[in-house]
Amino acid sequence: MDRKVVWHRNDLRLRDNKALSEAGQKAVPIYIFDPNWLENELVSDTRIEFVIECLQDLNRQYQAKNSRIALFKGNPVKVLSGLQDEGYEIYFNEDANHFRRQMEEKARQRFTGFTGDGIVRNKEGARKNWRANAENYIKSKPFRTPEDIEDNPLEAGIKLDEIREKYDIEPEKKKFGPGGSKEAGKRLQDFLDNIEKYPSSISSPIKAEKNTSHLSPYIRYGCVSRRQVFRHAKWRAKNSEKPDKFEMFIDRIYWHLNISQKVEDNPKLHKESVNPVFRDLNKEDRSEEKINAWKKGETGYPLVDASMRALVETGWINFRMRAMCATFFSYILGQWWKEGADFFYKHLIDSDIAINYYQWQMHSGIVGVHKHRIYNPTKQIKDNDPEGKFIKKYVPELRALSPEQIVKPWEMSDKEQRKTGVDIGKNYPEPIVNRKNKAQKARKFFKAKKGEAYAAFKDDEVWKRASLSPKHDREQIIENASNQKSLTEY
Repeated sequence: MDRKVVWHRNDLRLRDNKALSEAGQKAVPIYIFDPNWLENELVSDTRIEFVIECLQDLNRQYQAKNSRIALFKGNPVKVLSGLQDEGYEIYFNEDANHFRRQMEEKARQRFTGFTGDGIVRNKEGARKNWRANAENYIKSKPFRTPEDIEDNPLEAGIKLDEIREKYDIEPEKKKFGPGGSKEAGKRLQDFLDNIEKYPSSISSPIKAEKNTSHLSPYIRYGCVSRRQVFRHAKWRAKNSEKPDKFEMFIDRIYWHLNISQKVEDNPKLHKESVNPVFRDLNKEDRSEEKINAWKKGETGYPLVDASMRALVETGWINFRMRAMCATFFSYILGQWWKEGADFFYKHLIDSDIAINYYQWQMHSGIVGVHKHRIYNPTKQIKDNDPEGKFIKKYVPELRALSPEQIVKPWEMSDKEQRKTGVDIGKNYPEPIVNRKNKAQKARKFFKAKKGEAYAAFKDDEVWKRASLSPKHDREQIIENASNQKSLTEY
C-alpha cells in the first residue's frame, strides 16, 4: 500500500505542513483524541471546544482538496500501530510541546517523524547555532501543499459531537473566537492593518485586549505556522512606509521559537525547576488561604485581582499581567511555582507548555540566571492602567473609585469608603500580605543563593536542561559563582 497516514496534532492546517507535504496526494489525514488529554484536569472545556472548531475548519480545507479528516479516539501509538499493521505508512510532525514525552519517543521510534518547525532535535550543542537554525527556518520557503489529495479510505472511529457528548464539553469562558486557519488568517490581516497601535499596547492590559494579535492559540494548535506569520509580516513591512512598526512583532516570532526549543531540550520543564538549588522551593509552605485568594482574584491588590479574574473569565491576559501575577504568587505570596503555573495552564486558551512553564520558572527566579523582576502591582496600575479601566471591567466592586483611590484602596479614609461604597475588609479585601516586606525578603533570599545557583551549572545535565540562549556564557556564570558572598553575610 502506498497510502500515507498523516497524523495531525498541533499542526491543524494544510499549508506549510511538512508531513502533509511529504505524503502528497497519497495523504490519509487523521486526528486522534487522546483520552489522557480529554480527561486531564489541566485541560479546560473551552480549549477542547477550540480544538474541535480547528478540526472542523481543517476538514473543510481537506474537502476543498477532495479528501476529509478521519477522527479516532484512543491511545495514539496503539491506533497508529494498528493502521501500520494494515499497511499504511505513518507520517507526523515531531512535537515535544505536550505532557506525554514517552508517547512522543515511541512515536519517533516506530513511525516517520518530520522536523520542519525550526526546533533543533537530537543534536549536541543545539543552542550554539540556534539563531542560525531559526533564521534558516523562518526565512525559507513554506512546504508545498498538495494540489489534490486522494479520497480518505478510512472510516472515522468517532464524531466531534460524540466527543462533546461523551466528555460533557461545556465551554465555561467567554467566546475567544472560532478556531481554525481561516480565522487565524483574518486575525493576522486585521492586526497588521492596525500594527501602529501594537507597540504602545503590549503592556497595558486594556489596550492589549484590543490591539494585540491574539494569534497565540492559533499558533499553539498550528492553525498557522510561525513561518507563515513571519513571511506575511515581513511582506507587509516591506511595502509599508513605517517598516519599523512591524519589527517588534517579528521579534516575538523569534522569541516564540527560542522558548519552544526549551521543552525539546528539557522534557521535565513542566515538572521541576531547571535549577536543582530551587527544586521544590516553597512547596512545603503551602497556604490554602493565599492560593485561593490569588486564584479568585481576592488578594486586595486591584490589578492582580483584575488579571486573575480576566484569566478565568476569558482564558487570556497579556504578557505583562501574566508576569506580574506569577511574580506575585511566587515572590510575594511565597508559594510553589508549579501550582501557579498549572492554574495558568488550565485556564489559558493558548496554553503552551514551553512558554507557560518556562516563563513561570523565570518569573519565579528558579532558573538561577535571570534578574529578579518582582513586579509592583501598584506601580503597574500607574504605568499601565492609570484610569483603572481594566480593573473596573473585571473588579466591578471598585468602579466607584477614582484613579487615585484605585491604586491603593486600602488607604482610603472611612469617609471615602462610605462615599464610594467600598468597605475595605468587607466587600473588598484588605491586602493579603505586605508586598514591600515580602519583596525585600525574597530579594535577600535569592541574592544569598545566587552563588549556589550559578555553581549548579557546572553539571553538564543541568546546563543542557536549562537550554539557555548563547548570550548566557557558561564559563562566566560559573566564575561568578566563586565570587558570590555566603548566606551568613546577608
